[in-house]
Amino acid sequence: MTMSAELLKRKVEDLSSLPTLPAFVTVITNMVDDDSTSAQEIGEIIQRDQVLSAKILKLVNSPVYGFPRRISSVTHALVLLGFNVVKGLVLSTAVFDDLAEETSGLWDHSLGTAILARHIGQEVGVSDPEECMIGGLLHDLGKVILAHLALDDYLFAIRTAHERGCHISEVEREVFGVDHTRIALWLAMRWHLPDRLTDALTHHHNPSRAKCSQQMAAIVHLADILARAQEYGEAGDGTLPSLDTEAFTLLDLSDEQLERIMNEADKRYREGADVMAMGAGR
Repeated sequence: MTMSAELLKRKVEDLSSLPTLPAFVTVITNMVDDDSTSAQEIGEIIQRDQVLSAKILKLVNSPVYGFPRRISSVTHALVLLGFNVVKGLVLSTAVFDDLAEETSGLWDHSLGTAILARHIGQEVGVSDPEECMIGGLLHDLGKVILAHLALDDYLFAIRTAHERGCHISEVEREVFGVDHTRIALWLAMRWHLPDRLTDALTHHHNPSRAKCSQQMAAIVHLADILARAQEYGEAGDGTLPSLDTEAFTLLDLSDEQLERIMNEADKRYREGADVMAMGAGR
């Protein structure tokens, strides 16, 4: 029997039903939300989990970021990237860790979207392009949670979307009564993600509906479409969604800028191929 939307919501809001989130991850996210907590304190907590801290350091030292000097500690990463960015890295690595096989290619698609979002953010002059990257990294998190909570139903949804040639959201709504963006909204509220990131997770298919930052939602919207066009990983349906013209107008990117974004992001994606295995314990 398919899980109802009401039951899905209860399970998402009850973090104990998500074993991909160890107890210490919840501790970390709460510490990040506390203004009195220092980078040193958070870094020390993260570093108690050697696997997670190694994954974060592997990502920030990879060609994906391209920092000129090696970042040797999670505390250093916190100072350079900011609390919310590292919080996003912690959440994404913790959640993606569990379902590599079942959501084949989703980490690769998410990382490709993240890299593109970062470069788009840089081109349009946002104050924190690293946050755009986290928006891209987390944008399909709802799919991972659906796969975790109802794997057989979700695999059926993926097969159906491929057979019909339609977007996965359409089948998700038929099967579960909600799609992955609604799951992402519940997660974002439960994890106290910033409003800009919440908009990116919830409205990356329809950025004009974003309540706080249409720009962030538009950046992740475009990045998602470009990642699909570049065939970065597997988003679950094999389609190329329509570009929201209002969002594209908002970003005001020239052909030259788009070409630069695509070329630079592709270079980062190809050079960072080894770090992609990090995302799901592969």
